[in-house]
Formats: sequence, C-alpha cells, structure tokens
Amino acid sequence: MHAPYRIGLLGLGHVGGALARRLVDDADRITGAAGRPIALEAISVAHPERRHAPAPLVSSTQLLAHSDLDAVVEVMGGLEPAHTYIRTALQAGRQVITANKQLIAAQGPALARLGPLRFEASVASAIPIVETLAETLASDRIRAVTGILNGTTNSILQAMGEGAAYAQALADAQRRGLAEADPSADVDAHDPSAKLAILAMLAFHRRIDPSQIERVGIRDLRHADLRNARERGCIVKLIAAATSLNGNGIEADVRPRLIPRDAPLARVDGAMNAIAVDAAYAGALFLQGPGAGPDAAASAVLADLVRAARDIPASAGALLASLADQPIAMIAPLGSNAPYPAAS
Repeated sequence: MHAPYRIGLLGLGHVGGALARRLVDDADRITGAAGRPIALEAISVAHPERRHAPAPLVSSTQLLAHSDLDAVVEVMGGLEPAHTYIRTALQAGRQVITANKQLIAAQGPALARLGPLRFEASVASAIPIVETLAETLASDRIRAVTGILNGTTNSILQAMGEGAAYAQALADAQRRGLAEADPSADVDAHDPSAKLAILAMLAFHRRIDPSQIERVGIRDLRHADLRNARERGCIVKLIAAATSLNGNGIEADVRPRLIPRDAPLARVDGAMNAIAVDAAYAGALFLQGPGAGPDAAASAVLADLVRAARDIPASAGALLASLADQPIAMIAPLGSNAPYPAAS
C-alpha cells in the first residue's frame, strides 16, 4: 500500500461537509479507487470553536503552512480570500482542488501556471465535463458547447411554466435551499456565465474574460413569454452557449431561449444540468446530471482527489496554464449561430 495522500480542507460548509463525510464513510472504496488512503489532515473554518469535524480544526495560515500536505481542497467560494489561499498553496508545491467557478473563470490561467490545479466541480457538479473537454476531446475540434448550467433558474422556470409567479417560484426555490437569500448570481446569470467561460476556454483553447459574455437573466420574463413559447411548441430555458467561428472569433451568451419540446434540453427538469458538445470528429455529445447539491459537488471534488492521488496529470489545469499568455479573445453575442431563438 502506498503512503496516504494527505489533504487539507479549506471550508466546511455544505460541500466541504459532504466531502468530509464521504472520506470517512467510503474510506475503503476511495482507497481502492485512489490506490492509497486519502487522509484528511486538517480543516480550516471561520469559527473553529463552533464546529465539530473529522480532522483537526486550524486557521487558514496553519493549514497552508502544514508541510506534510500533498494537496489543498478549497470549497469556500468567492474570489477572496480563496484566490490568495490557492495561490499560496500552489506556490508551496501543493496540488489544489477547487469547486470555485468564479475564481477559475476569472483567474484560472494565471493560477494554473503556478502548479497542478484541478476544478472538475466548478462546472455542473457531478457531470464530468471539465476533464472530458480537456482530456478525452483534447485532440478534437469543438465547434460549440450549449447547456443548462444553473439548476436554480431551471427549477424556477419549470415552476413558472406550471403557473407559478416569478416571486412565488423564487421563494419556493429559496425554501428548498436551491436559491440563496440574494439570488442575483443565479437569476441575473452571473453563475452560468462564469461556467460558460470555463467551458469555452477548455473547448476552444482561447483565454476568455467572463465579463465579456453577454448575459440576460430571468427576472424580466413574463407569463406572456412562457405562453407564447407554449403556443410555438417550445418551453423557455436559460441557455449558456458558445460557438467557435473557425478561427474568426467566438460568439457566446447566456439568455432565456425557446427550446422545442422534442429537444433533449427541453426534458432537463428541476435542478438538473445538461451540456451538449458539438465536436468535429466525436460528433454530438450530450451529458446530463445533477448540477447542484452538496453530494454532487463533493463527488466531483473527490474525482479530482482520486486523480491527484494516482498521479494522473491535471489535464484541465495544464490546458488553462497554456492560455495564460494569450490575449483575451474577443467575444460577440450569438447571432445567426445561436442554437435556439431568444425567448424575448
């Protein structure tokens, strides 16, 4: 048996807690998958005096200074202090596994050039799209990626399609833990635009500034828009889509679109996510699964941990690192290349 793969965990919220439980409850299965035990050596939380945990609770400074760690797992979210912590860990020679979509979208290439960076959980949680694009399809030519990348808005739109008012559907999503008290990241499409930026970088091998992706959220959708969609044999979904224009730029945006009822994306319900990939050689691919929830996100983080423990190269991180010195790609909203018409 190889020596344990020692990790430190930054954050013990919903995702961090689910990961810590998996490491304990499924220890034998994880050891078999990784070829050695994965040992949780330390956890950093904001208020350690208030928590019980399966490993010693320490400050972030103590965790990052821990000389025996092989990897640091960041599940805090947000840009800072997560950016500083990840940079510090990479510069110290640690591998880093993160679920932080905002940070990877904004700073992924610059961070990835510092060391092995893994981020499968940053897009669509349990759907293995990150390494699929970076490794399985690395030699293919990706023409387009299209998807439902936000389970909260998908759930809200489904409820509105069944007759609920926007405020009622949002309140229900908040009650069920699908939406935050401040839902702007979801309903104003910041969340799916960050995920789309990551997918576009991996698919098209171009450096993307997520702020350049035009986004239209769902706040202003009216029941009349949904009724008009039904009359046309469609339903409304918040679609994130990007297309490569054969070396002549990229078109990308996030907005409500009309999806024909017989299209696969129309059958993606509730908090599920789905991603369609149009590849020149592999053809049309469609991946669907849970896009939110602690267990789904922890599953993706654990997949990265197993790859790290087995010394499998961080393909997605290496791809982003190769983009660090590129100029930022110019992005225009989708025009005639849009997969589906806009809803309003």
